[in-house]
Amino acid sequence: MLAVFFANVRHTDKHFWKVLISSMIGNALEWYDFMLYGYCAAVIGALFFPANDAFSSMLATYGVFFVGFVMRPLGGVLFGYLGDRIGRKRALVWSIYCMAIPTALIGALPTYAQIGWLAPVLLTTLRLFQGISMGGEFTGSIVFVVEHADSRNRGFWGSWTTCSAAIGVLIGSFICVTVGALLNDAEFLSWGWRIPFLLSITGSMVGAFVRNRLQEPRAFTQYGASDSSWKTLFTRHRKALIQLIGLDVVVAVGFFTICLFIVNYLQNFVGISYYQATCITTIATLGFAFSIPVSGYYSDHFGRKPVLRFASLLLMCIAIPAFFALSTGNLYAIFVAQFLLNIVFGVYYGVIPSAIVELFPPYVRCLGVSLGHNLAMMFFGGTAPTLAVFFIKQAGDRSFALITPGIYLALAALISFGVTFWIKETYRKSIS
Repeated sequence: MLAVFFANVRHTDKHFWKVLISSMIGNALEWYDFMLYGYCAAVIGALFFPANDAFSSMLATYGVFFVGFVMRPLGGVLFGYLGDRIGRKRALVWSIYCMAIPTALIGALPTYAQIGWLAPVLLTTLRLFQGISMGGEFTGSIVFVVEHADSRNRGFWGSWTTCSAAIGVLIGSFICVTVGALLNDAEFLSWGWRIPFLLSITGSMVGAFVRNRLQEPRAFTQYGASDSSWKTLFTRHRKALIQLIGLDVVVAVGFFTICLFIVNYLQNFVGISYYQATCITTIATLGFAFSIPVSGYYSDHFGRKPVLRFASLLLMCIAIPAFFALSTGNLYAIFVAQFLLNIVFGVYYGVIPSAIVELFPPYVRCLGVSLGHNLAMMFFGGTAPTLAVFFIKQAGDRSFALITPGIYLALAALISFGVTFWIKETYRKSIS
């Protein structure tokens, strides 16, 4: 595999490297910005939604987290339409600005103790703008890279867009761990949590600068904006839209359960420290990042369907035992369980960019991918942490309650596993 990888690197033109790197920078920063809210959920809950018990505070915090997802389909429609009409590049430049500014402003917000009810209102408003941006950034970068990639390696190069999401999560986790290690609990609660949010603005400007110097992919310049409309998408490509949502069910539930919820689950329900939870999550995310390009590579040789089917079936089998191990409080069991969840989920996630881009023709590709992916994220991803907290609270018996998120994750994997039998194999298909 490594020999083939370096051969691909040597024969890749300079412009494609600019496309890939700019997309990865922007995508990593977008996910860094978006995931900071999740990593700091416990702190944000205490500062913006003070309550008598941790459950109520967490539910309110994740409720505002969900608000960002409500806006994702709108952002997907907006940036997807712009991507099909005025070009992929220009839509991506605007999406990165729409994420960077609200994220930095969250880091500057006064808390509930300072301005009362206005604090959660302002936080919710900024989350709305973040959601609009995420609706266009992630899917836009997927389309941009896969359309530019060599047809024989679309799976491999496309997987680096999702790998960059893992990199963004890693950066966010690393900065939170570092700040948490350098400051005591009182300092972190008082002002330290603001640092990761404020840092995001610099990297976002770099990503926008690089993107402004790119060319449009041939798939867009060849077809342009012809025949791009809602009517075309829903009359000719409705089946592909439903298939995409089905494939994305486990992506939505998995990403926000494994990469976001677990770090707070370990602190609030299992009882390990913030530093331990974020350290374990950071190391496990390395496994997630590594498995993504590996699965993308193998999907170019064996097909998208076999890899997707294998990973979703395996995730379905390990989800419940993994959450049982997490609930024990044993640090070794927690590390092994979280590491396995991240690797298996990464194998599935790495194939998604090429698989969903290949479902649509160029003239509705941005709109179809953006709308379908963001509908899945809104209904299944944005609700995942909130439902997980709700299930734990309602389950009653503690031993059963703490594995309910695993049951939900296994059901999501089952749905996506079934959809893999419905889609056609596309890894040898021309997308131009």
